[in-house]
Amino acid sequence: MAYQALYRTWRPQTFEHVLGQDHICRTLQNAISNRRLAHAYVFSGPRGTGKTSTAKILAKALNCEHGPTPRPCDECSFCVRIREGYCLDVLEMDAASNRGIDEIRSLRDQVRLTPTEARYKVYIIDEVHMLTAEAFNAFLKTLEEPPPKVVFILATTEPERLPATILSRCQRFDFQRLPAEIVAQRLQEVAAEEGLALEPRTAMLLARSAEGSMRDGLGLLDQCISFCGRTIDHDEVLDLLGLPPGEVLTALLGAVGRKDVGAALNMLAQLRAQGKDPRLLQQHLTYWLRNLLLIKVCHQPEPLLALSPNEINDLAAQADSWTKPRLTTALAKLAKQESVLRFSAQPWLVIETVLASLCFTEMEQPAVLAKLSPVKAEPRAAGEPPPVKPVGQPPLPHSGRSEPTAKGVQPETGDELSLDRIKSSWNQVLATLKSQGPALEALWRYGQPKAIQGKILQVAFEAEGIKKTAERADKVAALERSLKEVMGVQLQVRPQVAAAAVPPVGKDDRLLPAEAPGIREAKTLFGPEKVVILEESEE
Repeated sequence: MAYQALYRTWRPQTFEHVLGQDHICRTLQNAISNRRLAHAYVFSGPRGTGKTSTAKILAKALNCEHGPTPRPCDECSFCVRIREGYCLDVLEMDAASNRGIDEIRSLRDQVRLTPTEARYKVYIIDEVHMLTAEAFNAFLKTLEEPPPKVVFILATTEPERLPATILSRCQRFDFQRLPAEIVAQRLQEVAAEEGLALEPRTAMLLARSAEGSMRDGLGLLDQCISFCGRTIDHDEVLDLLGLPPGEVLTALLGAVGRKDVGAALNMLAQLRAQGKDPRLLQQHLTYWLRNLLLIKVCHQPEPLLALSPNEINDLAAQADSWTKPRLTTALAKLAKQESVLRFSAQPWLVIETVLASLCFTEMEQPAVLAKLSPVKAEPRAAGEPPPVKPVGQPPLPHSGRSEPTAKGVQPETGDELSLDRIKSSWNQVLATLKSQGPALEALWRYGQPKAIQGKILQVAFEAEGIKKTAERADKVAALERSLKEVMGVQLQVRPQVAAAAVPPVGKDDRLLPAEAPGIREAKTLFGPEKVVILEESEE
C-alpha cells in the first residue's frame, strides 16, 4: 500500500477526537440527540482546524448503522465507507474547481434523487467562497428548501466572501485556531504511536511553526521524519525550518537589554552567515520580546507562554536588563518593521538598524550623560571662527568651571553687542542656519546686518521681493535661533530694504531706457548673467 501522510492517517474519526472545537462538537451532538438537525451548515475557520474532518464525522453520525447517533461507531460498513471516501451518498465537492453555474445546476438535479444506500445524502462543499455570483444565485432555492434527507455542509476559510443570502439559510460554526500546547501534545502522542523520539521542546517548536493548524503541525512532523529519521534532533529541526535557536534569541535580547551594540551585531552576523531568513528572524524575535514582556508584567506567565520550562527560565534571567516602558517601545518598533522587511532589498540592514536604535534608547537621559567625560575646547588660531555644533547634539555636562556659551562666544547683553561683531560672525550664523535648511541659508545670505538698536537687529535687502519673503514669521524665527546660538543673545530681527545706490550716469547710459519693475530684483536674486530680457516680438 502507498504511504499515507500523517495528517491523513491521524485524522479524527469521532467527535471526541476533534481537538480544540468543543463548542462545535457539543452543539452537533446535541442536535443529533434531540432530532433538531439543520439542513445546511457553514463551517468557517483557518486552515487545518478540522472543518472537513468534522463534516465527515457528522456524515458518519447521520448514517451509522446504530444511528443517527452522536457517537458513530466507526466500524460499521457505512462508517468505514465514509471514512475511506467511497460512499455514494456522501459527496465531497471542491468549489474551487467546480465554481460555475453549470456545476450547481448538476448538483441541483442530483439532490432531487433519494439516497442510494445511506440514510442521508450529505454534500460537503469545500472552499465554497470560490463559487461565482451566478452559481450562488442558482443555489439559493435548493439551499433554502432541500428535499428530505439532504444535508449541505459548506466549508470555507473566508466566510466574509459568502453572500448574506447564503449565510442566512445556514447554521454557522466558526472553528478556532488551536493553541500551541494542544498541537504539541498531539504531536507527542502521534510520535509515541509511530515510535519516534521527539523532545517536548521540539514538539513545541513545531507547534509554534504550525500557527494553530493541526494539519500543518503533522505535516511538519512528517517532514522532520524524512530529514532526521526516527530520532528527531532539535538542532536539525531548526536547520530544516531555518529558524534561529531559542538560546540565541534570548542572548540577543540580553545584549540589546544591556545596550551592548557590538555583541548584538556580532550575533546577527553569525545568523546571517548561517543562512537564516531575516524575515523569520524578525518574526521570532518579536515573539520572543513579547514573551519577555509577559514575564516582566505577569506574576504567573507560564500559561501565556508557548515555551519549554528551560526557555522560560533563560528568558526570565534577562528581564532585569529591561524596563517595562523600554520593552513596549522595542516591541512596537519591531512590529512596525515587519512590513518594511517584506519589501526591503536589504532586510539585514533593517534589522541591524532597529536593534542598534534599541541599544541607543535613553542615551539622552541624565544618568547616561553623567558618565560622559567633558570635552575640552581645543585652541584655535587667531581669526579662526568657532566650530559649529551639530544639530541635535546633547549639551555637555557642567564641569564646575566657567564655560563659554554656544559657539564659543562670550555672553553679551544687547547694549554691549556691536554691529561689527555681528558682521564678523555673520558667516558663522549662516552656517548654523544652513543646518536648519539650505533654503533658509540661501535666503538670508542676500541680507546684511545694517544696524542694531538695543536688541533689535535690522537686516537690509536690496530687493523688495526677497525682503517680503524674509519677513515671514518662520524665516525670522529661524534666524533669531541661529543668532542666539552663535552670539548668546536673544535678538529680534527686522528685515528692510536698503537704500538703492544711484550709479553714475555716463553719456551712453543716458540713452538707455529704464529697467522695467522687477528686473533689478530678478537680477539680484538669480544673477545678472541668468536674466535674459526679450522684446515682445521675440517672445
